[in-house]
Parts: sequence; C-alpha cells; structure tokens
Amino acid sequence: MKGYLLRDFKRNTELLILAEFLKNPSVKRREIAERLGVTEQAVSQYISDLEEEALLTSPKGHPKPTRKGVQLLQERFIQLNEEIKGMLRQVQVMDTCVAIAAATIREGEHVGLVMRRGRLEAAPKARSASMGVARSDAKKGEELLVGSLEGVVELELGELLVLQLPSEISGGSRNIDMPLASKAVKDMEAGEVAVGDMVGEVVASRLGLRPTLIHAPVQATMNALSKGLDVLFLGTHESAEEMIRATERLKNQTGYSIFHRVIDIGKK
Repeated sequence: MKGYLLRDFKRNTELLILAEFLKNPSVKRREIAERLGVTEQAVSQYISDLEEEALLTSPKGHPKPTRKGVQLLQERFIQLNEEIKGMLRQVQVMDTCVAIAAATIREGEHVGLVMRRGRLEAAPKARSASMGVARSDAKKGEELLVGSLEGVVELELGELLVLQLPSEISGGSRNIDMPLASKAVKDMEAGEVAVGDMVGEVVASRLGLRPTLIHAPVQATMNALSKGLDVLFLGTHESAEEMIRATERLKNQTGYSIFHRVIDIGKK
C-alpha cells in the first residue's frame, strides 16, 4: 500500500495476531483480544481473513502461521522498522554525541562534525553544517564527547554495487564470469562486502574478498550505506532483488536515494 505502513491498522493487527500464535499456538482468542484491545469477535474475523490468505493454518484447532505468514511477519516488521527509523532521523534532537577526534582537541574548543568512512569525526576550528563544543581533551584518534550541538551532520550516502550471480540451479558459483567479476570488484573498491546467500559467500571467497556483512545482510547493508560506506553485495537473483527493493523502500520512506548498479556476472 502507499503511504505510511503504520497507518495500516488492519494489517498491523493481523501481524500482531500472527506473532501471538507464533509464540504460543495454544493461546486463547480471548487472551489475544485483551492484549490487543479488540473484541474476541474481531480476533475471530482476523483469523478467518488470515486463513483465507494462507497466512495462518489451524491443524487440530490450534492456529499457527504458515511459512508464507512467517515470511510476511519478517518482511513487514523490517519495513516498519525502517519506516520508524526514518521518522526518528527527522525528529530526533541530540544535545551531545560521541565522535572521533581528527586532531588534538582541547576542552571547550569548537569543533566541526563530519561523517567520514562511516564514522563521525570532530575537527578543531573547522566549519561544517554541524558544530559543537568539546566536553573534554582528546588526542587524535580518541573518542570525544561533543556538546552544544548545532545544525545537522552532512551525510553523503554510500554507493551500492550488486553482483548478481546465477542460482544454484543455473550453475551457481561454477557458472561465473570471473574476469568480469574481478574487474567490477577492482573498479568499486568497496568499504564493505555483503553476501546474500551461499553462492555469494563462495564467489566472494574466490575473488579474495572477506565478507564483513553476513548476518541480516540486507539490513546491515542499508545501515552501512546510510553511514556513507560503499558496499559490494553478492547474491543470486532472489537476494539481489531483495536488496534493490530495500533501496526503493528507503527512498519511499525517507526521501534518501541510494545510487546503485547491478551487474550480472553469470556466464552468457
């Protein structure tokens, strides 16, 4: 649906019901109704709708989410999480933050705050869109508490290069155009490497890459990109599509647009 996912009361209530049955298939409808603040009749109707969509099944009278239902839970909660984080970025007000000292800084000194290589740095006597005052002394490379913050940190989003790999059925890692893959990796010089599946992990190893974003690769990739880090993502078509959808969701929910390219490195 278009607009804010948080406003979709019906679907969000259905998700909460799915989550209740996922935790405890024996939970009573009355208990769910009390927790969600709806009537028991409403819970029954929601369950009926979920079963009609094949998101919930009731073997022996004990409802439980189907595989499709669990997948919906995961995808929707990730989307809601990104939407909420996008809102927080717009409304969050901070008076202090911690940054890495770009040079020796003395307590009380005015500093400029910039994001470099995915980390926040404080530079003495520098002018930037975000300024603050050092709360302590710090040598170059040490952490520094900065207070009296003004302005917004200038942030340039990282770039994303997706190397799309053949699926296992299509030959997987054994059907890769290695010269094309090697050139793409060399040209990119990414700060982070993410793998979306087993094929991606094998190809990364053959390219001499050490994946840095393995767990929850899509979400980890989005976090890295939002901090200005360039990311190389390796995965089959399914994983690559999920990654691209995530960049589109970020743009729709926050207005931030990530520059990305997709290169199919399967042998033609």
